[in-house]
Amino acid sequence: MARKFNVSRAFFAAAALVVAVASAPASQAIAQTTAAPPPSTALKDPCEVRALNWRGRAFYEVLFMNRVPGGPGGSGNYFNSIGSPLEAPGEVTDARFRELNAEALRREFGSDGVFFNGPRRFVANGVTGIAYNNCAPRVMNSITFYLYGTFEVPNLEAFVTTAPPAYRPLVSKRTNTFIFNAGEQVHELITPEGEVYTMFSLSLKVDPANSLERLATLGERLTLPAGWRYRVRTLDRELTLSSSYDANPPNTIVLDQFEGNYQHNPGQR
Repeated sequence: MARKFNVSRAFFAAAALVVAVASAPASQAIAQTTAAPPPSTALKDPCEVRALNWRGRAFYEVLFMNRVPGGPGGSGNYFNSIGSPLEAPGEVTDARFRELNAEALRREFGSDGVFFNGPRRFVANGVTGIAYNNCAPRVMNSITFYLYGTFEVPNLEAFVTTAPPAYRPLVSKRTNTFIFNAGEQVHELITPEGEVYTMFSLSLKVDPANSLERLATLGERLTLPAGWRYRVRTLDRELTLSSSYDANPPNTIVLDQFEGNYQHNPGQR
């Protein structure tokens, strides 16, 4: 049975991705040989997590990757700070996150590559879901992280050296529910086929001035593929977006060119 992890300032946002979903800053590191035994990607000791009133809050993610024997692919664990109370304002913690040294972390924790995803801001109002390792904390430069999943990429080198594919559905395997309150504005990408993706987090990596307040006019700054649309609407009732690790078909996400993260909303048109 999963241990319940109740925190008033808590939770989870990113996913176990079957394809790469983030770009690689200069501080990323990838080793030719593993400096220490690689971290296990097996998920065990699940704990339930719940976070309310998280809209606009800062959070961060660090991914520890390892090569798959016999091929170019990689797999590993990702650690996310949602669920931990930040001891400093977001701008201060943003700077601490950017100071993290990928090579030092790779050697300390043992992996073939380290990837930094963020700084980010949460767009949904709340979230519930599953973390692992009994929610044991891992602290990096005073930021507390929790283990939220495993991930796989087809090419480890490409994952840490190239920009993410924008406006391309990506498979995201996780178990969680995002909650958007009635009366809240939601920001959506609509594909040429009419499929809707709802933003749940934004990134400050590409545009450090990005913010919730600027989302209303984000559509003016996006360079959308032919047939795609950006929409802002106000909810007349609560919206929930749920995903399951073993869903078939699997849950998918889409990134915009600023690495804003949108989850498929299959019931919306």
